[in-house]
Amino acid sequence: MSSLNAKEIQASYKSGRLTKEVLKDLNLSLETGEFVCLCGPNGCGKSTLLSILAGLENPLLEVNGQVLLDQQLLKSFKASERAKNISYMQQTETSTWDFTVFDYVLQGRFSHSHGGHYSKADMELVSSVLEEMKLSDFAERTVHTLSGGEFQKVRIARCLAQEPKFMLLDEPAASLDYVFEPHLMSFLKNLAHEKNIGIMISVHDINLAKTYADKIVLLSKEKNILSGKSDDIMTLENLKNTFGVEFQCQKIDCFQSLQ
Repeated sequence: MSSLNAKEIQASYKSGRLTKEVLKDLNLSLETGEFVCLCGPNGCGKSTLLSILAGLENPLLEVNGQVLLDQQLLKSFKASERAKNISYMQQTETSTWDFTVFDYVLQGRFSHSHGGHYSKADMELVSSVLEEMKLSDFAERTVHTLSGGEFQKVRIARCLAQEPKFMLLDEPAASLDYVFEPHLMSFLKNLAHEKNIGIMISVHDINLAKTYADKIVLLSKEKNILSGKSDDIMTLENLKNTFGVEFQCQKIDCFQSLQ
């Protein structure tokens, strides 16, 4: 079992004389085989936390503390080695070049290639990932012709093509339609369990998070963090303390896709 651990993380954005603290004394662990949903209000530091766990550097962000990959400092790994272990999908992205979907997903194999020279095995793996994500019919489409939701699926496929131990996805359900949202959550949970990948995603829909996550992480603007099993963490009191508003639990008739 592999683990990705944040220890005593403190992070502040600095711009001129202004300093904004976004994370304080944060401790968190992600293990292979678990599906974790990161929830909290806008501006609480979810995206910042995911980028720190991925080992990204930001000149405007001052970070203290340690991130450990299998008990080894993440910053001691070369970028190519980090990419073999951790795939990261930022919240928004555009592509300057109008790649085909196949070539766009193939970029996920770069750290495994010889300077961008891809093998037959790389090509076969990408074809397998596209099939798994139900994107085979899109392989020869170009990314500039895709809808926002279609492009989102392609970005997730690229992360999967890295064959990482850990996947960190910032709002992967954004731009997806009602039918595909629960499909994606179920897919990611099964992926974590069946391929023994540690997956952490940020998500705004707390009902989806509660339904599918093995573990919930609640992050508030007051820098408080709660982490544990869904039923233990998703209480009315914890949600109120995290989001600053009252919640109620209702059972209502609703429509649900059978696909």
